[in-house]
Amino acid sequence: MKRVIHLLLLILLTSCANYKDIPYFQNSAEYDGSQGAQLYDMTIKPKDQLTVFVFSGTDKEAVAQFNMRDITVLETNSRRLNTRGGHPVHRYLVDNEGNIDFPILGKIHLAGFTISQANNHIKELITPYLSKTADCVVNVNIENYEVTVMGEVAKPNTFTVTRNKITVLEALAMAGDMTIYGKRDNVKLLREMDNGEYEIHELDLRDANILNSPYYYLQQRDVVYVEPNVAMAQNAKIGRTRQLWVRGASITISLGSLLYRVLK
Repeated sequence: MKRVIHLLLLILLTSCANYKDIPYFQNSAEYDGSQGAQLYDMTIKPKDQLTVFVFSGTDKEAVAQFNMRDITVLETNSRRLNTRGGHPVHRYLVDNEGNIDFPILGKIHLAGFTISQANNHIKELITPYLSKTADCVVNVNIENYEVTVMGEVAKPNTFTVTRNKITVLEALAMAGDMTIYGKRDNVKLLREMDNGEYEIHELDLRDANILNSPYYYLQQRDVVYVEPNVAMAQNAKIGRTRQLWVRGASITISLGSLLYRVLK
C-alpha cells in the first residue's frame, strides 16, 4: 500500500513539474510593452515574387503599358490562374541582386524596401511617362509570402500569408498550436538571409518578453520548428522498446511452435 501511495505522489509531482513548462507568458505581470521594437514593416527580399499594378483614373492608356499579363502564371496553392479582375497577371521575380525587370523602366532595385516604399519608388519612376494632370496609384504585393511550421504541432504545414506580416504566435495558431509534448522554451526559428546563409534563433514562448523580440515577426520563407520535450522522447523510447518485446515474443512463440511440430 505504501508503495502505491509513493508512486501516486511521484506521478503528481512529475505532472506539476511538467505543467510549469506548458503555459505561455508565465511572467506576464512583469512584462513591459514599452520596451518593444518599433512597428514592424516587412521588406522585400531576393526570391520574392511580386505583382505590380498601376492604376490611373485619368490616363488609363498610359498606365496600361506597365501592367503585364501572363497567361502561363499559375496560383501556387490552388493550381488556378492567378488573376486580378478576371485577367491572368504577371509575377516579377526579385533576383539575387534585389532587382526586378519591369516594362519600359528596365531593372528596378526593390530589395530592402517596404511595400509602401516600393509603391512610392515605382510611382516616381512612372510619373514622367504620364500626362502632368494624370493621377497614379501603384500597388505592389508579395505573392509567395510563406512560412513553414513543423515538429510538435497539431497540423504541421507550409502556410501562405495573405497580409504583410505574421507573428510566430499566429503561425503556431495556423498550425493548430503546439501539442502537449512541444518544448515552449526552445522553439527554433530558421531564417534564410539575403546572401543565402541561414541563421537559427531560439525563442522562449514562456517568457512574455518574446513580444519584444526582433524575431517575433516572421519573414518570408521562415521555418518554425518545435522540439519534442523529454516526456515525448521517453514515450517514443518506451514505444520502440515495447515493439521490440512484442516482436521478440512473437518470434519465440513461432520458433517454439515449429520445434513442437518437428519433435512431436
